[in-house]
Amino acid sequence: MKRTRVASSSSTSRRSRNWLDLPDEVTAKILVKLGPVDILESAQKVCLSWRRICKEASMWRHVKFSDLAYLRYHGLDLVKMCRHIVDRSDGQLIEVHIERFATDKLLHYISERSSGLKRLRLIACFDITTHGMVKAATKLPLLEELELTYCTLISKKAVEVIGKSCRLLNSFKVNRHLSYSYNGCDDEALAIAENMCGLHHLQLVGNRLTNNGLQAILKACPQLESLDLRRCVHLCLKGNLKKTCADQVKSLKLPGASIDDFPYFGYEYDSDDDDYQYGGDDIELSYDFGDRDDYYY
Repeated sequence: MKRTRVASSSSTSRRSRNWLDLPDEVTAKILVKLGPVDILESAQKVCLSWRRICKEASMWRHVKFSDLAYLRYHGLDLVKMCRHIVDRSDGQLIEVHIERFATDKLLHYISERSSGLKRLRLIACFDITTHGMVKAATKLPLLEELELTYCTLISKKAVEVIGKSCRLLNSFKVNRHLSYSYNGCDDEALAIAENMCGLHHLQLVGNRLTNNGLQAILKACPQLESLDLRRCVHLCLKGNLKKTCADQVKSLKLPGASIDDFPYFGYEYDSDDDDYQYGGDDIELSYDFGDRDDYYY
């Protein structure tokens, strides 16, 4: 007797499953993991359903333009793309992470339209100046975490205004290129001590602070839980100061600690002009964005 194979209902279901049948909220959770460039350049062009989901403001609460995106999509107008994302977010942006391409104008555009921003990370953005950061900080009162790594035109004035304007700030990272061509300087450390007393986390990789600046920070910031002092070559941690650091701070990284786990170590030599490390106080800019971009609509 000839047997007839009957496909099980489960295997039939697997073969006939359609991604478009997924609930919108599930699809959104999947698509958001792609990142902004892949969403705008690929995912939203798959079908009308996905395009509708990709245009929802809730898709754009957390935006990360990593260095991978910059290298892979070199040639795209990432500034224009980021401005478009800000428009789509409709004021719901919570977190922005940009590597390399942010400018003062873009930062102004973000801060003007995203006053609820809580986390901002700018990595190797050599066109961000003290003036631009100051203007943005005054419009971000809810900011809790700020990272300025290798943003070489940021000076102590920006640190002062950030501390005075962003009173909820609890995590601050301001990391510098390592340079032995400067003497120690506590201007930035003192600005932190005087204006950021509520910090829980502080990262100062490559900073020029001395023991005096560190002592001021420890005295002014009693809630510090983590402190990263790697490559702070002007510190001499011995005796009581070293003990105070160890007793007060739960997670402490000393100047000589390994830098291997620092995620942006590869950017160390992107800017070799030492004159760019501190400055930018007197730069004046005017902002004119013209009409709203419609390239991605």
